[in-house]
Amino acid sequence: MKLKIADISDVDNLYELNKALGNETTKEAMENFLDKNNHEIVCIAYIDNAAVGYCAGLIIKSICHKDSRMEVESLFVREDYRNKGIGKALIDFVEKEASSKNITHFHINTGKGNTSARMLYEKLGYKDTGEILLEKALP
Repeated sequence: MKLKIADISDVDNLYELNKALGNETTKEAMENFLDKNNHEIVCIAYIDNAAVGYCAGLIIKSICHKDSRMEVESLFVREDYRNKGIGKALIDFVEKEASSKNITHFHINTGKGNTSARMLYEKLGYKDTGEILLEKALP
């Protein structure tokens, strides 16, 4: 398995993985983002030159906190490659990259019904904080 920080050469693969996860964006938006990215760590996993998963962690800097934080925005592994350690490897990779930028606090939001993801995160040391995530779409 090869893990790397995603760059413009990975746009087509990232777009397909992101679409499979159910997220919406355009290839052009992804390309522009990766070209100017300084607030998110995006890594991609390849096996035999096939893109099999990705992880995106948003770097959050706030006047409210002394240190920057990371929120894992997306973690996705193609279904036929799950339960092979790829998700763990992606999270580990993003954590190491973030640590190299002096980021020490990590947050992950996951759906209540996504028990396999939750089990992975707990296995990696993440704890349920009891926080409730509320969301609202603005017109």
